[in-house]
Amino acid sequence: MKLLKFHSVLVPKLWGGTAIAALKGISDAPARVGESFELSALTGQETYCSTAGYEGLTLSQLIEKYGAELVGSENMKRYGTAFPLLIKFIDASQALSVQVHPDDAMAQRLGMPYGKSEMWYVVRTQPEASLIAGFSEDVSPADYATLLADGTLMDKTNRYATRHGDAFYIPAGTLHSIGAGNLIVEVQQSSGATYRVYDFDRKDERGRKRELHVELARQALDFRRRTDCYRHVEEEPFKLLPVVQSPYFTTKVLRLEATQYAEQEAVYDLALQLLDSFVALICYEGFATLTDNEGNQTTLSQGETLLIPAATQSLRLSTQTTFASLMAYV
Repeated sequence: MKLLKFHSVLVPKLWGGTAIAALKGISDAPARVGESFELSALTGQETYCSTAGYEGLTLSQLIEKYGAELVGSENMKRYGTAFPLLIKFIDASQALSVQVHPDDAMAQRLGMPYGKSEMWYVVRTQPEASLIAGFSEDVSPADYATLLADGTLMDKTNRYATRHGDAFYIPAGTLHSIGAGNLIVEVQQSSGATYRVYDFDRKDERGRKRELHVELARQALDFRRRTDCYRHVEEEPFKLLPVVQSPYFTTKVLRLEATQYAEQEAVYDLALQLLDSFVALICYEGFATLTDNEGNQTTLSQGETLLIPAATQSLRLSTQTTFASLMAYV
């Protein structure tokens, strides 16, 4: 199989901005783009392949046709023809709602195949950007109701000032909110289940407040103190560094930097033969040329995502400038 690219799905949001369009170099993007779905199998928001020979096929259709060659044998056993991840860029021009996602058990009780655990990798920030991840102390369901009623819920949460290289793992059940001024790569289970707890009393263009899901959120929430969501990754050129490892995905970061002499490329060989999984490369800075072990070649620029089939044994990346990407696989 070739290395696969997809048409991203731009999703306008009340809290969105212009950073995704700028990252991707899109001049005619909709207003307030909050998310760009890079690899998605969600119904109605599927990404379609743009690579010659595979044009117009969705992720599910590709898996039906190529099976383990695309996703790996263990992923075929575990997920069948369902693609297990949703990968996106998020631009928070305003803060996202304070929210929580269900775990697999709750999702399945409600008729959904998967819950939603996710991770964030902070790409760029504006001054004083921050986000919320987890309770700062143990609370109870009764405490939750009281804190909501008197407007002090935020006093019981962990707030983190953010900078490039910050990484957060948000297991299902964790209260969270991405604050204004963050551009983030998100890797998550393939689910759209979100329960809003608080939305800052915002109104949409029609003057209506967005729906809250206080009772569903109560059922989904893990009320325990959480202090293990955050880590910082100090990127180093030519080192593939771990970011988040979970039962649902593994993520790593790779940065390449060429020398000051343009004729001397930065080259990195990525060994993939032992993974038994597809690999997504989400580029958030620079540009590179990529060549697999069978000679298939493509380019990858900031704002683009590449899906590398599980059958790919190795990949050579080369750049004359800078290239930085998040790598995700299952």
